[in-house]
Amino acid sequence: MPFDAGFTAAVTHELQTVLTGAKIEKIQQPERDELIITAKNGRDTHRLLVSAKAGSARICLTKLEKENPLSPPMFCMLLRKHLSGGIIAQISQLGFERAVEIRISSYNELGFPTEKYLILETTGRYSNIIFCDSEKKVVSALRISELASDEKRKLICGFRYEPLPLPENRISPLGVAKDTFLKRISEFVESNGGEYPCDKYLLSHYTGLSPLTAREITYRTAKNTSCYLSSIISDGLCDNLYLNFCAVYKPVENGVFSPFLIKNKSGEATDIAFCDIFQYENECVTVPFESFSLLLDHYYGERDLRDRIRQKSQDILKLLSNASARIQKKADLQREDIAACAEKEKFRKYGDLITANMYLLKKGMTKAQVVDYSEENMPAVEIELEINLTPSQNAQKYYKKYNKMKSAEENLALQLEQSASELRYIDTIFESLTKAQNEKDLEEIRDELRSGGYGKKLDSLSRSNSRIKKDSRRKMKNTYDPMVFVTSGGYRVLCGKNNLQNDYVTTVAAGKNDYWFHVKNMPGSHTVMLCGDTEPDAVDFTECAMIAAYYSSGKKIPNVAVDYTRIKNIRKPSGAKPGFVIYDTNYSAYVTADEEKVLSLRES
Repeated sequence: MPFDAGFTAAVTHELQTVLTGAKIEKIQQPERDELIITAKNGRDTHRLLVSAKAGSARICLTKLEKENPLSPPMFCMLLRKHLSGGIIAQISQLGFERAVEIRISSYNELGFPTEKYLILETTGRYSNIIFCDSEKKVVSALRISELASDEKRKLICGFRYEPLPLPENRISPLGVAKDTFLKRISEFVESNGGEYPCDKYLLSHYTGLSPLTAREITYRTAKNTSCYLSSIISDGLCDNLYLNFCAVYKPVENGVFSPFLIKNKSGEATDIAFCDIFQYENECVTVPFESFSLLLDHYYGERDLRDRIRQKSQDILKLLSNASARIQKKADLQREDIAACAEKEKFRKYGDLITANMYLLKKGMTKAQVVDYSEENMPAVEIELEINLTPSQNAQKYYKKYNKMKSAEENLALQLEQSASELRYIDTIFESLTKAQNEKDLEEIRDELRSGGYGKKLDSLSRSNSRIKKDSRRKMKNTYDPMVFVTSGGYRVLCGKNNLQNDYVTTVAAGKNDYWFHVKNMPGSHTVMLCGDTEPDAVDFTECAMIAAYYSSGKKIPNVAVDYTRIKNIRKPSGAKPGFVIYDTNYSAYVTADEEKVLSLRES
């Protein structure tokens, strides 16, 4: 369910209860289309997320931490000027639409009390955050309309804010009388016929519904989400349709809501709802949540993090993709050259045969017919000769070809191994990107690539969109921040998010008797259990192996192998790339990464 009008009503009701009377202490804009407002209500401090991001526009309390730009955007500075120190007087929904209004009591430049308004519209790719003065005139917004635009509703600075235009022929689902509900169905069927999906009818005649709620009302009525109006009428289910319509939206009128997360069979979150959902039957399960803010943080938090990291790591992804394609192409050519060297033995044999039959040959011959006595059936072999060379020189020519191909084959095999090693290294960088959680993690990956000889290409790709200055980059170096876990037995576990952190946890943070874990023969994090001279229980070993498996490319493989051994058995070859170690004494555990279990052990 997107952030529809019913969900907006639920969140607004929750925020009104928590934030009314709260004082605004801080305003931040970590993303172009997101605000985080820190407000204090009594002894409680709350962080309000206001997002106009397409696909995840929402308003809720959040516990997610986000990095802020070095210099705040102009919109953020404007809000700080007018709203800092203000009191949240009211949070309300505008009509029954996907719009939330925050009324803030503050003071103007002369010190007189005034009111300001911050309005969020969650309308998909047209979502917006609008700041208005006491007369509801637009002061600024994330997206301002142009005078020459052909939009039905324009947002222009200095003009009075106009609410979202209501779609034609649609009415609010709140407080609809039974007679009105049934009459609208009858009139629609008379003019358009009954062969029309019931859920689409509800969507086109009532404001604020989402496809999920329209299908849910239809399913509760006919036990089928794709039922037509003709079936509803012929089966005498119109009254039942109204009752189910009221069952969904009557609690909204009364301010009674229930946050639910919808998960599929594989445990992935697929949707959210403000009421229980039955239409998926056994294909999905609904999980109740304590609050709508917790639900939204859970549902959107990880997805927003992935999107944000993907956007900020475009230079790294492009560099790695180009390098991977280039090395793969080079490796293919090397394999072709190695295959061509397979005939080197033929040239050595030609040299041997010419030498063995030297007495039969003479200078000026273009071909030599000789018998190969080394073969069982002693076949006759025809050998091409250079007309201006002696038999001895012709033999030396074939030996030279043989030696050249032999040397090339050895060098090509070495180069092919180097190419394979470079591809494995690039795979570890790709894996590191999946674990990056902030700009600092990405900068560590960039530092690693620079130290590996990719600096010029990386800087040319990232020059236009890098938001980190050189002085801040220097501050980031050598201040590694690996993930920290605590096992059931109380042992701290360090897990690197990239190769630099992998080296840090393995060679710096760990003692010689601590245990080291890594998924077998796959890119993944170095995981270290800090246990010293004590011997942890089997449960602790299993949990550490699960952590190592979860933060690897074998995350979704059941019973994946994880090697573990003491740190004293780990060696890092001189000149090896970051994250590369060798060991020859180890045990192996076979585990399946349990996401819920691993995340429950996470400390920071």
